[in-house]
Amino acid sequence: MSETPQKPAWQTILVSLVLTGALAATAYYVWIYANSSVRMLELTKGTLLTDMRFFIGLLAVFLVLTFLDRVIGFVLSKFGNGH
Repeated sequence: MSETPQKPAWQTILVSLVLTGALAATAYYVWIYANSSVRMLELTKGTLLTDMRFFIGLLAVFLVLTFLDRVIGFVLSKFGNGH
């Protein structure tokens, strides 16, 4: 049986930190954009949507991170590291 080559621990930690930082930055900017967009749109001024901007931002972050998770899973499966 052939075993998969082991990567050094520092390399795995570095990749994890960089990817976590990138996903956290993406989530932050999606959150800011979604909240400011709901507040600024003429269509939502004075409506319940303006008051629900926290939930709209949360939904936007969830959708973006779910999409990015699927993309990362696809890329990992193409490299043979996926399940």
